[in-house]
Amino acid sequence: MPLFRTRSLSVLLLAAAAAASAQTPATPARKAPSAHKAPAPAASETPKIDFEKYTLPNGLEVILHVDRKLPIVNVNQWFHVGSKNERPGRTGFAHLFEHMMFQGSKNTGDYFVTAESAGANLQEGGVNGTTNTDRTNYFATVPSGNLEKILWLESDRLATLADALTKEKLDNQRDVVKNERRQGLENTPYGRWLKLTVENLHPAGHPYSWTVIGSHEDLTAASPEDVKDFFRTYYTPNNLSLVIAGDFDPAEAKRLIEKYFGGIPAGPPLDRPTRWIPTLSGEKIVEATDRVPQERVYMTWPAPEFFGQGDAELDLISNILTDGLASRLSKVLVYDKQLCSSVTSFNNNQEISGFFTVIATARPGASLSEIEKIVTEEVARLSKTGPTPAELDRAKAKQEFAFVTGLERIGGFGGKADVLNQYNTFSGDPGRYAADIERHRRVSPGDVRAAADRWLNTRNRLLVRFHPEKSGRASEAALDRSKSPEFGADRPFKAPEVQTAKLSNGLEIFVVERRDLPKVVVTLTTRAGSAAAPAGKDGIAYLTARIARLGTKTRKALEIEDALGNLGTELQASASREDARLEVEVLKRHLGPALGLLADVARNASFPADEVEREKKTHLDALSQQAKNANAVAGRVRAMLAFGADHPYGRPVQGLPSTVAGLTREDLASFYAARWKPGSSAIIFSGDVTLAEASALAEKALGGWSGGAAAAVPIPPASPSPTAGRIYLVDRQDAAQTVVTQFLPAPARKTEDYAALRLADAVWGGGGFGTRLNLNLRQDKGYSYGVFSNLVLFESGGYWYAGGGVQTNKTRESIVEFDKELKGLAGSRPITEDEFAAARSKRVRGYAQAFEALGRINGQVADLWVDRLPTTELQREYDEAGKTTIAQATAAAQKYVKTDQAGLLLVGDRAKIESGLRELKLGEIVFLDPEGKPIAK
Repeated sequence: MPLFRTRSLSVLLLAAAAAASAQTPATPARKAPSAHKAPAPAASETPKIDFEKYTLPNGLEVILHVDRKLPIVNVNQWFHVGSKNERPGRTGFAHLFEHMMFQGSKNTGDYFVTAESAGANLQEGGVNGTTNTDRTNYFATVPSGNLEKILWLESDRLATLADALTKEKLDNQRDVVKNERRQGLENTPYGRWLKLTVENLHPAGHPYSWTVIGSHEDLTAASPEDVKDFFRTYYTPNNLSLVIAGDFDPAEAKRLIEKYFGGIPAGPPLDRPTRWIPTLSGEKIVEATDRVPQERVYMTWPAPEFFGQGDAELDLISNILTDGLASRLSKVLVYDKQLCSSVTSFNNNQEISGFFTVIATARPGASLSEIEKIVTEEVARLSKTGPTPAELDRAKAKQEFAFVTGLERIGGFGGKADVLNQYNTFSGDPGRYAADIERHRRVSPGDVRAAADRWLNTRNRLLVRFHPEKSGRASEAALDRSKSPEFGADRPFKAPEVQTAKLSNGLEIFVVERRDLPKVVVTLTTRAGSAAAPAGKDGIAYLTARIARLGTKTRKALEIEDALGNLGTELQASASREDARLEVEVLKRHLGPALGLLADVARNASFPADEVEREKKTHLDALSQQAKNANAVAGRVRAMLAFGADHPYGRPVQGLPSTVAGLTREDLASFYAARWKPGSSAIIFSGDVTLAEASALAEKALGGWSGGAAAAVPIPPASPSPTAGRIYLVDRQDAAQTVVTQFLPAPARKTEDYAALRLADAVWGGGGFGTRLNLNLRQDKGYSYGVFSNLVLFESGGYWYAGGGVQTNKTRESIVEFDKELKGLAGSRPITEDEFAAARSKRVRGYAQAFEALGRINGQVADLWVDRLPTTELQREYDEAGKTTIAQATAAAQKYVKTDQAGLLLVGDRAKIESGLRELKLGEIVFLDPEGKPIAK
């Protein structure tokens, strides 16, 4: 739970693993000339989170924070219990219990269904639960009028969950958690790294020596009585920190908290595990094999606990070593020697100890031993001489920027409620975040050197090496809790005002003012997506956007990175099917210089030959990784099947190895010159900025950009679907799950059926937790960790799909359920009044949560611009959702759910699932490779 990183441990580590496979080459630590020297922040610039804390007689600690920017409120609970409170033989229990908390208490039905009815938006991260080693967190964001409903819901499961617990519910969630384990640990390349790390880093019996997810055997052994004992011990008011944040009346909140929580008795006093930092007797090495395309090493050192001596320094060391093009390890391993396709690191400081990890993925043919030697030498150099003042200043700026970014949200991972709860739970003071910021600001180069010398040495290091597998196929109070409060009155949502202007060169400007934080997000979007790629050059739009950042007419890649790092930020580049984007998020004081850098990339990218070749190699490595990832394969192939492999919307945005390998510097430069034009671009500002300020800055940075507009891209109608009556199967040997995707044609974004179709999708699988598909395959059957649907609508066409990972031995049964639910939506089981009311309620009540973060606002404005829709659509979407009728949603479902046009794509172990598929007799089985190309049977 380090500073600026308040997400759950599992989310943090998954993000780190993803970063290790990411395609952004973290790189250099050479001292290039810096265009901008960021001013040191004053103490007064530390964002202030006003709060009130008090404690009920039963020990419940309550923290109230008022934020009136949106008519929403977040209820955030941290129970001071995690996997370290388990015992051997019952590992995974804290996380399993988190799942049980959503199964309904004595006076409620399914928690998610009720919370979503109150307006909690699962898709926007507005409701969930997470478990890590030290705490279990539950949070829900709802319209302000439903604060009482959520407090009743939360208090009822705290007071009465044991009364409603049954063996059937336990068995169901036990299966769901096992599927979550398969999905995140067993069916993901390198997924076993964390298990191998914690088991080998800690001695037997150490509370961190097992993973949060636990083992299949221990999950199977859990009994209903075990669950009830755990509940009675740890789920008590005196083990809970409750934060309410958002738009609410504090006096009324206190009354409701007393009403619903005050009568719940305190639990037993609890013993807390104490500081226990493990040590190794020497360097320890674990060799592992997996079905992965590249070797990878995880280097891990024991580290201090949260707020321990050296903890802040290690946070900053992580930035110095691997954050961005100017980082030490990235420069030598990725940029200069090109031994690695990626390198990343993180400091995971937990309550009683931590660990520091460097993850390096070798390029094909590179030597792990050479990579390890370089990491060792770079860490030793840092231990001997410390960082330069510029390196340390850059690391601090990035840390502080990340913290401010988290404060855009009141709830969710890393939001203000999480920050207050984290510091309250582990230090007793919600306001200790300010001291945490200051201790990072005070770190000196000498402090960093000493921390690296103390903690990061080869005598106390664990190496987990992954090698590609070469073998073939392996064979109570007086309160009447039963009386649920009514849903509160919904306050009408008012979309943020979008102000507009236009430069003389045709560049459109959009501005959304939000003055609560000293931060601005700037997004440049241009009509240079993959749909505009010349035939046979798939991936050109994606690589053009990414490589544009790596050199301009006046700046080299490292100079750009240094300048951005000094401002505490980085320049994000992306491409989709219809546009490419550059985005930078900065503190307000850095807006002018940051926009200047973005503009330089947009106008003057030079595509240096060495950068092109380096980025191509990195991207080809990433494509190789994706070919081993079932979800990535499904995401690539489903669009190819839905539109046709040669259709502009079907061709993969990131390209294929065969197309990327043939791209030249001249190809990229020509595409950039033809497509990146001011007259077919827009720039969006949101945050602490006015239209006048934004226009003046845009004119200065981009007013001289010439070239008119890019040529329109004709999009032909999608080819008639060849998918009907066929099952497409991509073989992934030894897969622990089968990723199932069902898809069918859909209209363009501008369709008059948009609102109705969104609500039909919300019933099928796109409306959050309580949808037909998810309730069937997760809640009722336990076959999957989650199954959802999504509408993908472009300016000139679209497709509709549903999917998720299911356990391999339930593939046949799962497909039966997919088929049943699709036919039901088509008309055999029409949408009911209750389903429609719930879907519409979730859509309307959860809508405001999409406007918490500045980046989300920019993204929505950019999406509308790309689809040539007015920004008034932000309000119209909300209004139309509230007016749509069940008859319209039913008609939309019947109009677009054509079962004879539906396709089915599976990515899984052919040897284990093929016979079951043939038994279903749903049609011909077509075998594809990971690029979507047919292969012989």
